Amino acid sequence: MSVDPSTCFFSQGTFKQHEQGDGGSFSVLTSKQLPGLGHMSVVDVTLSANGFVRPGWHTNAQMIGYCTAGELVVTVHGPSLHERFRVGKGEIFYVPQGAIHHIVNACSGESVVKYAFNHHDPETMSLHDAVLATSSEAIQSTMGTGEGFLDGLRTGAAQGWIGVSSGTSPRVEASSNRFKFNIEASDRVVQAAGGYLQAGLKDNLPVLDGVGILGFGLNPGGAVEPHWHPNSDEIVYITSGRAKAMLVTPFGEVEVQEIGAGGGFYAPASFYHSIEQVGSEDVEGIAFFNNAEMVYVGLGEALGAFDDDVLSATFNVEPGHFKGMDKPGGPKVIVPG
Repeated sequence: MSVDPSTCFFSQGTFKQHEQGDGGSFSVLTSKQLPGLGHMSVVDVTLSANGFVRPGWHTNAQMIGYCTAGELVVTVHGPSLHERFRVGKGEIFYVPQGAIHHIVNACSGESVVKYAFNHHDPETMSLHDAVLATSSEAIQSTMGTGEGFLDGLRTGAAQGWIGVSSGTSPRVEASSNRFKFNIEASDRVVQAAGGYLQAGLKDNLPVLDGVGILGFGLNPGGAVEPHWHPNSDEIVYITSGRAKAMLVTPFGEVEVQEIGAGGGFYAPASFYHSIEQVGSEDVEGIAFFNNAEMVYVGLGEALGAFDDDVLSATFNVEPGHFKGMDKPGGPKVIVPG
C-alpha cells in the first residue's frame, strides 16, 4: 500500500491535547492525528507539582518513556513483577504490554515525559474504570470490603488520566532498576565531528521488548547519514534546534521538510530517510523504534557493497566517476565523521 510521505511529518501543533488541568497536560499523536503513522504512536505528558498519571495498562502495546525534565516515580506491576523506581532527566523506562503502571511527579517543579508505543492507536484500560464497572458482590468477595465500599468510590469518581494529589509523592531513592536506563549519562556509541548517538536498546536495557530509543545530537553542519532500518519503524522527535528531514517511499515519492522542536516524522520499516542540522543551533532529538534490537543500513555501506562497474552501470556514468569515493564497510551513522 502506498504511503503519502507528506502525511508522515508532524509539528507540535499536530498533537491532540487529550486533557489539561491542575495536575498537568496530556497530548497524543496517533494515526488519528497523523494519517501516515503506522505501527507506532507518541504521548507527551507534562506533570505539575503533585501531578500524576492515573494507574492503567495498555491492552495492545509495549511502552517506552523518556524523561526530558524533572523527576518521576514510576510503579510497574504485572505477572511476577512489581517495580517502583525513580526516573530523572535523561533516563528512559519500559512498561510491558498489560502491566499496570502509575507515573507521579517527584519534584517541586514540572516534570516532562515523552513515551512511545509500538501500536498506531494504543488502547488503555483504567484501574479506576475497571473497579467502578465491577459488581459490589465481586468487590466484597475479592477485597473483603463492606457493602458501601463501592458506593463510596462512585461518589468521589474522578475524571480523565491526569490527577493531582494533596499529599507528597512516594519516597523512592534514586538507584538502578532493571526497567530503567540513564541514556544521557551512557557512553556515546557514536561520537563524530557532526554529532553523537546514544542507545537505549536491548543491549543496555535487556528487559526491553518491542520498543527502543536512540538519543542523538547534531552540530552545525552535522547530519544523520541517509539510511533505513530493515526491521523497525521509527518516529524521530526533535527536542531542540531545527533540522531538515527527507523521507523516500518505495514508489519514488520524496518528501523534504524542515522541522523544529516538538516536531518530527515517521519512517516505516526500510523507508530511506535522513536528518540534517540547519541554522546555527545544535539539534537534539529522540528516535523511537518498535524493535528493541533495531538494525541500520547506511548509504555509505550500501554504495560500498558494490564495485565501480556495478555502480557505473546503475547510474549510467563512467566507472572513473566513483574513484576516490569512500566505501565504508559499515554504517557511519553521524556525518561528517
